[in-house]
Amino acid sequence: MTDTTNRSPIAGVPASQQEQAIPFTPPGLPQNVPLTPGPASVSNKSFVITWLFALLLGLFAVDRFYLGKIGTGLLKLFTFGGLGVWVLVDLILVLTGSQRDKQGRMLAGYDQNKKIAWIVSGAVIALSMLISGVNAATNPQDATPAAVAPVATADSVEAAEPTPVETVAPVEETRAPEPPAPAVPAEFASALVKAASYSKTMHMSKVGLFGQLTSEYGERFSPEAAQYAMDNVQSDWNANALAKAKSYQESMAMSPESIREQLTSEYGEQFTPEEADYAIQHLND
Repeated sequence: MTDTTNRSPIAGVPASQQEQAIPFTPPGLPQNVPLTPGPASVSNKSFVITWLFALLLGLFAVDRFYLGKIGTGLLKLFTFGGLGVWVLVDLILVLTGSQRDKQGRMLAGYDQNKKIAWIVSGAVIALSMLISGVNAATNPQDATPAAVAPVATADSVEAAEPTPVETVAPVEETRAPEPPAPAVPAEFASALVKAASYSKTMHMSKVGLFGQLTSEYGERFSPEAAQYAMDNVQSDWNANALAKAKSYQESMAMSPESIREQLTSEYGEQFTPEEADYAIQHLND
C-alpha cells in the first residue's frame, strides 16, 4: 500500500485534478474510536481530615471550607447545616467517596481509610442517639405548655369596671397554748380531801382545821400540804361558826357570851371575832 500523506502537489496540474492524500491509520487500530483518558487526578486534600471535619464540625461547615468550597460553606454555616440535614448529607458523601475538592478531584486516602471511617461514624451516631434517649428518660418534660394569660390592652383596661377592694379582717395573733398545769402531789390532794371532810362533819374553823392537819396527834400533813388544802377547800367559815354555836347551845345550854368566848378562844374553836359575831347574831334563827 502506497503512502500518499506526504506527496507534494504537481506543478502545472490544477489542484482539483490532483490525487487527494489519504490520512494514515496505524494497522490494528479501529477508525473513529476516541482515545481513553488517563486516570483521575488525586486531590491534595485528605479524606481522613475531611471526614473528621464533616463528622465533628459539620454544623460549622468546616469540611467545605477545608475543601475550598467557600460559597456553599458560608451557606451551610448560616443555615446551621441546613438544620442538620446538610450535615448528614455531606457526611454520607464523604463516606461514600462522592465528595470532591473544589477542582473536582478525589480525596487522598479514601480507599485505605473508608472502612474505619464507616465504623467510627456509626459508633458516634449510635452513641449520640443513646445519650439523647437517656436524657429524655431521666428529664421528662411536660408536653402540655402552660396557658399564657392574655395581655390586656389599654382599651380593655379603660373599659373594665373597677373591681371593689375587699376589706380583709386583721388576723388575730395566734397564742401559744398554755402549758398544762403540773400534777398535784398525792400529799396535797389527800390534805384537801381531809380538810373538806373535817369542815363538813365537824364544822371546824380555818385555824383549827390547819392545826388538825399538821398536828403530830392529828393527820401530820406537811405545812405546805395543809396550806394548799386551806387555799382550795370549799368552806363557809361563818356557817361553821354558827353550827358550832348551836351545838354548844343545844348540848350544853351555854349563854351567848360563853359561846362567843368558846368560839374565839385559842384553846377552843379558834374562829375569828367576825365569825363568832355572825354566829351569835344568827343563833336564834
